[in-house]
Amino acid sequence: MEAVLEYWPSLARGLLVTVWVAFCTISGAALGALVLGPLRLSKSPAVRISSMLFIEIIRGPSALVWLFWVFYVLPLMPWVPRLSPVTASIIVLSLLGAAYGAEIVRGGIEAVHRGQMDACHALGLNKIQSLTKVVLPQALSQIVPAFGSLARDMVRWTSIVSFVGVQDVLYVANNVRSQTFETATVFCLLAAVYWILCLLCAAAFQAIERALPLNRALRAARLRAQIAPAADSPAGVTQ
Repeated sequence: MEAVLEYWPSLARGLLVTVWVAFCTISGAALGALVLGPLRLSKSPAVRISSMLFIEIIRGPSALVWLFWVFYVLPLMPWVPRLSPVTASIIVLSLLGAAYGAEIVRGGIEAVHRGQMDACHALGLNKIQSLTKVVLPQALSQIVPAFGSLARDMVRWTSIVSFVGVQDVLYVANNVRSQTFETATVFCLLAAVYWILCLLCAAAFQAIERALPLNRALRAARLRAQIAPAADSPAGVTQ
């Protein structure tokens, strides 16, 4: 164990790289899902089918195959620049997360009652205004918990980036293992690191979920419902 701790500065730098890649990929996946999800519900058959094909193509091969393809194959084509390992990893994992997250967004939007959209049209709102101001704020209460589970998976997905040379915590841990021969210690420590990262990710999404306007309104309504009977009861009467 002492031999492993001597490499703690390197492990800490690798951990920062892992956190940065995870943050960027989760953020990119969230933005991509918010674009692809509504496109899956478009009334235009061309848009709807194109978005569906894009999602299925991205979700088909494994993440590692896409990472190798983007990092090693794309630069062989004319006019395509070679991406850095970190950039290629962020792009690939973001697209994968967006493809899976798009179905979460689609399900969340479909969970909102159709009458909400009809009411928006009656008020003169266009489709984009109806989606961004009325439908999505309500759908987020369904989307955020499911996307939080996907985000935890994406934290674990970052372990593949070491295969293209990203010096993340797994890359550094393998180097430490080869130099110290402390295989059990290194990988137990690595498992603990990923477990803690997933816990922190879950806590962050739970905080986001509690901060959503709809959830705050529901909590306030439940609180008023609990207070009202006590206020209406006659003074001095034991309930």
